Amino acid sequence: MFFPARFRRPLVVAGVIAAAVVAAVAVPRGGHGAQLRAGAEAGEEHEATRVIHGATCGFERWPVKTLSDPQAPELDYTPHPATVAYLGSLPARPGGQDSRGPLETRTFAVQARLVAVKREEDSDYHLVLAAGGASIIAEMPLVGCTAGAQHRYAMSAARSELERALGGPVGSSWIHPRLQVRVTGVLFFDFPHGQFGHARNYAELHPVVSFRVYGRRSGRVKAK
Repeated sequence: MFFPARFRRPLVVAGVIAAAVVAAVAVPRGGHGAQLRAGAEAGEEHEATRVIHGATCGFERWPVKTLSDPQAPELDYTPHPATVAYLGSLPARPGGQDSRGPLETRTFAVQARLVAVKREEDSDYHLVLAAGGASIIAEMPLVGCTAGAQHRYAMSAARSELERALGGPVGSSWIHPRLQVRVTGVLFFDFPHGQFGHARNYAELHPVVSFRVYGRRSGRVKAK
């Protein structure tokens, strides 16, 4: 189709603007082709949820997050000692909805400060661990969201151990426990969706299968 010269420049400008908008939404993460969703780094976490037997649970990659995926029985559950910085340096290669990337089959144990924790919309406890200037997220699913999962008792016991350390269940507001902890969990790579305390490659320990406190600074403090 032919357009008169006076219409060509507006069309070119509109095309450039449209391309820029698309590029802003589909930015590759970590060089592995994953896409950043619009508004993902807006500072507030948002994930799809669903109700399972009366419990509010997650949806995206939920079988992997709760050890209910087909590969879960064959994972390496031997804890490999690691630092928070090391886990944040690994190449991010996540799997699919119910499949795992090559590094998501291993279990790691880290020693760090538990600097923040809260309950998320999907009922997970979201822990922020910090050590050596780096941070990483660890997640503890609600037992009502893990029916049929591998190591279901271990996940539940770890969550109960956290609650004992904090004096009760965790609410939906951030608290800052200031505990020295040892956390063991299966490696998982998330995508950017506004989560607080994430590793630079969005690695997580998800789910946590063991939680121990080995030091304490002061009582829990509510976030402002």
